[in-house]
Formats: sequence, C-alpha cells, structure tokens
Amino acid sequence: MVCAPMARLLIVEDNHELASLIVSMAQSRGHEAKAASTGEAALEALGPDTRWDAALVDLLLPDIRGSEVLAALRANGIPAIAVSGVYKGDRFAQEAVQVHGARAFFEKPFELITVMEALEQAGGVTPQPRAPPPIAESVLLDELLDAEDLIVLEEFPLESGGSPEPLQIVPSTDPLPEPEPTTDEHALPLPFGTREKVWSESAAPAEPPPPRRALPTWSLGGNLEETSVPRLLNAYYEARHHGELKLQQGAVHKVVYFESGCVVYAASNLATERFGRFCVRKGVLPEARLAEVTAYAKEHGLRTGEAMLRMGLMDAAQRKQLLIEQVTEIIGSTFTWKEGGFGFSAMRPRRTDLVKLSVFPGDIVLEGVEKTETLVALRKHMPRSRRLFPTADPPYGLHELKLEGPQALVLAYADGSKTVEDLLALTDLSERQTLATLRALELLGVLEERPDTPSRRHRISFGL
Repeated sequence: MVCAPMARLLIVEDNHELASLIVSMAQSRGHEAKAASTGEAALEALGPDTRWDAALVDLLLPDIRGSEVLAALRANGIPAIAVSGVYKGDRFAQEAVQVHGARAFFEKPFELITVMEALEQAGGVTPQPRAPPPIAESVLLDELLDAEDLIVLEEFPLESGGSPEPLQIVPSTDPLPEPEPTTDEHALPLPFGTREKVWSESAAPAEPPPPRRALPTWSLGGNLEETSVPRLLNAYYEARHHGELKLQQGAVHKVVYFESGCVVYAASNLATERFGRFCVRKGVLPEARLAEVTAYAKEHGLRTGEAMLRMGLMDAAQRKQLLIEQVTEIIGSTFTWKEGGFGFSAMRPRRTDLVKLSVFPGDIVLEGVEKTETLVALRKHMPRSRRLFPTADPPYGLHELKLEGPQALVLAYADGSKTVEDLLALTDLSERQTLATLRALELLGVLEERPDTPSRRHRISFGL
C-alpha cells in the first residue's frame, strides 16, 4: 500500500542546487515536491488538473517578477511563502505579505528547517517535531566510518573484482557486511572480514554477526554533469542546512557532512586518503613510522590521530588543523568531477568524542580551485574575452571570504566593464592565481557572466 504524500509543494527557485535541497527536505518529510526554475515554468505548473497545497517563490527569477507568480498562486487559491537574497528589510517583507499575498517572507540565507515549517503551515500541514531521533535508534556515523581516518569501510562495499553499484536514491535495507582489513593502501576494502573462515573447509561455522541497521535514505539524487560540487556546497550554506551530501564517481565514494551550512566532516573510500597517509604526505609523520603508528593504534583500539597524540608525534591543535586540511583536500578533489552522481540525506547524530570541526565552504572552494585546477583548465573556463559581473544575490557575504589583498582587488575590478584580459593586466598576481581566483568566485556564486542582451532579470529594479 502506497501512502499519499502529506502535501504537494511547488518550489519556484532558479538556483537549481538550492531548489534540489529544498525538494529533498520536503520529500524526506513525506511531501511530494516539484521544482520550477523559472516563473513561466511555475505558471505552467498551475494547470486545472494540478493541485498544489503550498508554494515557495523566490522573488528574483530569470524571466518574470516573483510578484507575478505570487499573484497567479493567489488567484488559484494556493498559499505561498516568498524568499529573496536581494529584496531585504521590513519594506519588502511587508510588501510581499500585504500587497502580493505571501503568507511569510524570508531573507536569504535562511534556516531551511524554519522555511520548511512555514511552508508546511501554509499548506495546512502540522510541522514535524525538530528533535533528532534518539542515538540508540539511529545509524551512527561511527558505526560506518573510521571517523578520524575519514575512510569509508562499510558504507560502500564492493565484491572482489566486481563493479560498483550505481548511485542509489532509494533506501537500502540490506545489512552491512564486515570490512576486510587490507595492507594495500590503494585497495578498496573487501566486503567481508572472515575470508579465511569462509574459504576454509575445516573452519567451524562462525556465529552470525549482529544485524546492522540499514543505510540512510538518500532522498534525492542528481547528476554531476548538470552541476558542480562547489555549487552544492553553496546550497547547503545558503540554506544553513544540517545534512549529508553523498558523491560518487565510478568506484570512488565520498560523503560530506554539514551543520548550519558549514562542513564538519568528510569521508572517502580511497585508502590513500587515510589520516596516516595524509600525515606522511604533509611531512608530519615519517613514512618509516607509519606501520608503528598503525600497530599502536590497533593494539590500543585508537584512531590514528589519537595514537599519534599519545606517541608524542603531534599535539591536539596540530591534529585539528590537519583534519581541517584533510577535509578540504577530500572535498577539493571532487571539484574537477564532470560526471558521477550526488545525493542528499538528513544528518545523523555524531558521537560527542569526535574532534569538533567547522570549515567554511568558501575557504574550501577558494583553496580547492587553486590546488586542483590546472592552468590549461583555468584558461578554458576563463577565456580572455569573458566579462564577469557581481552577482545580485551571492550565497556568501564578501566579508566572509578570506581574500588576500591582490585577490580582493581582482574582485573589485570585476565589475562587468573589464574582460578577463583586462583583469590580468591590472593585477600583480600570476596568470594562474588570477584565473583561479576568478574561477573560484564564479563557482561561489559571487561573480557571473551575463548575456550580451540583458534579460528581464537584470532590468528588474530593486522593488517587487
């Protein structure tokens, strides 16, 4: 028996990643939701045979005014809430509600859960309680991951010699097998940890392991060919969302964890991205002592970082900084992914003994582009004839971005009157640094390229 959705929600938002995140949350709360990226698409969705319980409308759309969509919704008896990153302050809030009929108005960035509750209230649905599920009833992150080493051992097991399963956006109910420890730092883990017993005819049957809980539901998926990881980071930050972002390219899987839009954790199933190996690459841990640290950690039941602390190889502050750098590297390595999949899920409870991290996505993007994009790729993204303009509603405040002096000047010069070639001539930065800065600012949604013929969006004055 299929249960009817609690409510049917229309999400009118031209930021595709943010719209996907809102739809994902709505679906995870039992609603049916659809995104419309233009005002015209929203109006087409208001057919006589289509029923919507409530709608969310961004006031700045690429084709028509958000107020026109609000008027059409009101004419069809559909309650709506309005959001905007450009129209801010009491004046616009009052106009959206009192003149255009919105039930509520929220400025971007907003807390997604608050907006969702307002949308549910407008649609006549009692909001779900905010309290997270008890830890005893949850799939704990640390049951699935080697938390500090940031390596997934059980969440994405592969059969030996087999092919990875495609990204699934439906819940899995299969129990998780035990991982096979491996001495090959580049190998993906085998799907079971009792190979000798399984393959030995003389071995006594092992007692069945206790059942594992199912993996979390990835309530909405998408294709990375249609977006980029930085833009997904932007969406989480703009929505100040608590949640998880799953990324997959072939056999490689990575998961990023957010609290209030900032990154608090990242995990990978690449053995080369273990904490010990990362410390060796950083010169913190001599290669010759890696096996010693690993053995000590195993003997005492410790994570690698804790073992290094006890062995006097680092202090707590250094350990935290290395974890931040490792998280940044794991996420930055996905910036060049042009294919693969992504999925959203709600955040699960974390153990209280984990190292507390909160990494600003803007810093991750700025650093990630600088480290991962080649000069050839940057030239392709930033041809010298391009003109970049400030975005009307960026996900980040300029004061939040850690730009060096010359980088800040590049941003100041990028006012739409100058080409990339002009900007290269005006700055003291190298070509690669300049192009990387411009590319990162574009991915962050701070700069954009506009068509030669201005659209209605860019002729809209700052009034509804």
